[in-house]
Amino acid sequence: MNAMSKTKGGAPVPAPQGDRPGRLAGKVALITGAAGNLGGSIVRRYLAEGATVVMSGRNAARTTAAMEAAVADAGGSASIVTMDGANIESVRAGIAEVVARHGRIDILVNNAGSAGPKQVLGALPLSADELEGTPDNETVGDAARNIMVVAWNLVRAAAPAMGEGGSIINVSTIFSRTDYFGRAAYTVPKAALNILSKRLARELGGRGIRVNTLYPGPIASERIRTVFAAMDGLKGDAPGSTANHFFDLMALERSVEGEARAKTFPTPADIANACVFMGSDESAAFAAHDFEVTHGMAVPQESRSEFLHRPDMRAIDGDGRSILIAAGNQLDDGLAIAGLFAAQGARVLLGYHAQSALDDAQDRLPAGVTAVRFPRHDHVAMDAALAEFSAGGAIDGAVILPTRGPGYFTGALGEATDADVERFVDDELEGAIALARTLDRYWQRSTDLAADPRVVFITNGDDGAGNLWADVERAAIEELLRVWRDEARVAHAQGKTPRVIWGNQIVRYGNGEVENRDFAAGQAARLLLTDRQVDPINLYLPKSIAKATGARRALVGTAENITGLHLGKVALITGGSAGIGGALARLLALAGAKVMMVARRESELDAARERIVGELQDIGFAGVERRVRTLAGVDVADMGSLRRAVDETLKAFGRIDYLINNAGISGAEEMAVDMEVGAFRHTQFANLISNYALMQMVVPLMRKQGSGYILNVSSYFGGEKFLAVSYPNRTDYAVSKSGQRAMVESMARHLGPQIQINAIAPGPVDGDRLAGLGGKPGLFDRRGRLILENKRLNAVHAAVIKAVRGGAPVAQLLSKLARNDSVQLSHDRSNPQPLRDLALACAREGDERCCWDRFILTPPLAAKLLRRLRLGGWLIGTDWQTRDEHDWLLRVPPDDVPWLPVAQIGREAAKVRGGVLSQLHLGKMPTETEVAQATVFFLADRAVSGETFMPSGGLNVERSHTERELFGSPKAERLAQMGGKTVWLVGEHLADYLGAAAQGFLDTDVARVVLITATAAGGAAIRGHVGQGADRLETLVIDGDIETAMDEALAKWGHPTTIVSTPLAPLPDRLFDGDEPLDGAGFAEVVEHNLTHHFRIARKVSLFDHCQLVLVSPDVPMGEGAKGAFALANFVKTTLHAFTATIAVENERLVHEVAVNQINLTRRVRSEEPRSEAEHLEEVRRFARAVLLAGAPLPDAEDSRYRSRIYRGMSLTV
Repeated sequence: MNAMSKTKGGAPVPAPQGDRPGRLAGKVALITGAAGNLGGSIVRRYLAEGATVVMSGRNAARTTAAMEAAVADAGGSASIVTMDGANIESVRAGIAEVVARHGRIDILVNNAGSAGPKQVLGALPLSADELEGTPDNETVGDAARNIMVVAWNLVRAAAPAMGEGGSIINVSTIFSRTDYFGRAAYTVPKAALNILSKRLARELGGRGIRVNTLYPGPIASERIRTVFAAMDGLKGDAPGSTANHFFDLMALERSVEGEARAKTFPTPADIANACVFMGSDESAAFAAHDFEVTHGMAVPQESRSEFLHRPDMRAIDGDGRSILIAAGNQLDDGLAIAGLFAAQGARVLLGYHAQSALDDAQDRLPAGVTAVRFPRHDHVAMDAALAEFSAGGAIDGAVILPTRGPGYFTGALGEATDADVERFVDDELEGAIALARTLDRYWQRSTDLAADPRVVFITNGDDGAGNLWADVERAAIEELLRVWRDEARVAHAQGKTPRVIWGNQIVRYGNGEVENRDFAAGQAARLLLTDRQVDPINLYLPKSIAKATGARRALVGTAENITGLHLGKVALITGGSAGIGGALARLLALAGAKVMMVARRESELDAARERIVGELQDIGFAGVERRVRTLAGVDVADMGSLRRAVDETLKAFGRIDYLINNAGISGAEEMAVDMEVGAFRHTQFANLISNYALMQMVVPLMRKQGSGYILNVSSYFGGEKFLAVSYPNRTDYAVSKSGQRAMVESMARHLGPQIQINAIAPGPVDGDRLAGLGGKPGLFDRRGRLILENKRLNAVHAAVIKAVRGGAPVAQLLSKLARNDSVQLSHDRSNPQPLRDLALACAREGDERCCWDRFILTPPLAAKLLRRLRLGGWLIGTDWQTRDEHDWLLRVPPDDVPWLPVAQIGREAAKVRGGVLSQLHLGKMPTETEVAQATVFFLADRAVSGETFMPSGGLNVERSHTERELFGSPKAERLAQMGGKTVWLVGEHLADYLGAAAQGFLDTDVARVVLITATAAGGAAIRGHVGQGADRLETLVIDGDIETAMDEALAKWGHPTTIVSTPLAPLPDRLFDGDEPLDGAGFAEVVEHNLTHHFRIARKVSLFDHCQLVLVSPDVPMGEGAKGAFALANFVKTTLHAFTATIAVENERLVHEVAVNQINLTRRVRSEEPRSEAEHLEEVRRFARAVLLAGAPLPDAEDSRYRSRIYRGMSLTV
């Protein structure tokens, strides 16, 4: 192929050319920064794909040399154009030259940029003089122009020469959304470019021109290794720490150039390939899109949250604090915000950028406010103003407004004037960095701060024109704060600063209400004058303050308090002696309520009552001893005890307005396969059944008095509406807490209009119970120990199962394990390899202060192991089936040496705590008082019922939807695996559903379908719905408990491939109404048949090999009746999914990896239920298809995403 390529002077350079029908054939592409490493890779790929390439650069000789090398490598047609992207006139001249040469531009790749000065914020150079003596050659302003303005100028100049189908590719960096130590001058303009791209995409999309952003990750090169090594050195981190940090964010492991698969950096070729797609017609449907070439780095688009509550000024005291309000040229906003801080007792320095604004402010200054000139481009003047004001106390907080107010920068970004672009960069981007640099230096040298320094940037309000410019500035400030936080953290860790700087940005422009400014100012005061450290950087005002907060006023005034809020109400609080219950009792008493606190221990109740009565008397309340009562000896797991609590409350106060179901237990705290049925039942009775029993006792009273409020204290880990949260090692607790919430959602309509029922669902609450009471370890310490014990137990269990799969007799394996000696087990070559590998792994885990490296098991873990093997049917036919599980180890760890390494327990506990804190939007766990305070106001809301309020500190963890719809059918290859296998169907009253499911399995040529029923008649009824293949049906009637029946089935037919578990009995159609309402004992039966029943089956099946388990929630009869049953069915469906989601996660940690899913036969809306026989038959067919979809074997057990994300913990509604 031959072609002619032009140099700057136009002299032709021969190059291979010919017919090049590539993906970019016929397109004219202008690529900036084309002489660089990344630019060169893009150029070569574009030439190879047939594009006519124009290479742009500042240096003609360098660009020409790069062009000649690219053409020599890739062939094709290329030319150069010389221009300075930061100079708009140079850009316009260059674009004109390109258009004159080619007539148009089809693709613009904005790749040109610079590295910017590589300094921490406090050392960034703002002027040429400050570059002297540094390795840098750019100021902050230079970098902003060379990084963001270059792209902006090119788009403004080139867009008129582009037609429909044109593509603009702006090359950013993933580091514009991460912390990037010492590189604020680089990442802040890139962050601004990100939003600039999205806004330009909106503007140019109407002309058919698409604008997209390319986010390269760290690109494999010597340069990035040098940069990361320098960062490690600056931060004082071990070599490789920065690289490893970014590796940890990546999802993809990859083989590059023949190396072993590993976490590695993308290559320039990866970036170039993405550019080809983005420039080609293949990407014609993409606009305003982010293309991340990062190997799947988990980097959010934005660090954000939203204010949902009004700022409360009552608890904020600014006395002794000094605050800077850097108001730019915004006269009114600056005065208003300064006045609010001064009203809280703070000394305020109000700084204006321009002298004219300062002059206008002088006659309007609130008391306690000093105004000065504070020009952002004059660091000497800013330093002097800070120093003079600090004579009265060091400034420890700052509010920073944009330099220019809303409306100053308006109009389309693609049509911005040259003057506006320059002023925006100077005043807003460079000005913000300059101001941040001044404050960073000031705080680094201040040793007498009253509090940790805080800074809050506040955006302008709505400009009425789409807030295009404000959004670009918002993104830049977000990245500035992100880098500043990280640098401040490192500086503090290195001892360079006495305190850690923290910052946030309040985003106002999405709200156009009058209260906007005051709301933002109040929130800023809460951020600066309290110890809050909110992790999300951008904190948005809600679109409607009134709708989000329920109040028209922006601020909560000091006169608004809880006194009288619950005057005359009577509250019965279970578990009222401590924790949330104790805090609720205190606040309700303060709010005027009469309180009956019930609990088990009299001493704790007496102490709590004494505290509350004393506080009320100190405030001036009268008759408090009569208003605060206690009742000891109340066990919520005992029906008679609950009745006594209700009777005594009525005897004391004559009525019950609030029933607060707060008492409960933490549960067994172990995996479901290790949990005793009795323990599961006990947790349900204490935490769930007791709630219903008390409700049933008080509902008639509340209806008679015309009002009432029932509040269930659930947990975040009980999920939320339509969502389930998996809570491994806490199955019983998760089920009970989900049930408390589900009860609220499903039964509210049956209690109204007289009675409200709601729930609160806090996450981990910082208090005595979290820390541990009565010598009991705290939650995180218990979790740390449990994690280590389960890891060991799971490892031993896996080794035994793998050895059995390999042909070793299980009895022989247990005899070897009974020696409990890792050294002997690892050295004996006659042992199966899985046991030797286990012993070697154990031997490596010691720390010379414990003995779990030498002793594989403790007696409790040995008992659990034997129970697991027995429960899973692995011991059938051996002497071990009846052996004493507590006395089979021949050697046990000594009592005087810890078995677990104490330090590792601490590390695991810290990891759990850190994991929880990392999921909290607010950065800390709420206290018991904070949860109670939120609840007291929730109780006062008379317009809410059937809802769950979540005072959890913004906790947000992985959740699973409860209401997935059924789509599709299982693939043929999955059904083919059913051939010759055994299927168990458990249940009987859903005969037509089970018959259809049996028929579906029989049609896949299974060897047999075993019907496990409560009665022979039940099995016969199911058979009546089966046609072809009925001779392969087997029936097993349960004689005793379900586990014995399952063992019998194992002995007769071996392990099944699929088990479908349905309830053995229908739901009662009763709740609170009628002559025979459903009492606590009746509700306990509902829990037993629909929750405990599934638990018993699932914990056993989870120990089977090659098995899928499907749990089925109950159905209700057709027609207009069955309203009570319908509510109960929805209660079960929601509650059961907490179990399904949790055990599905737990099973991933077991060697069997049993997939557990759920099918629901009842919808949330009664009108969507079948109303005719035809509709019912359709639902039966859908059920049979759902059973096959959820119960057929998985096609590839090694495909972790397929297994973990698609077939784990599903809840399908048919």
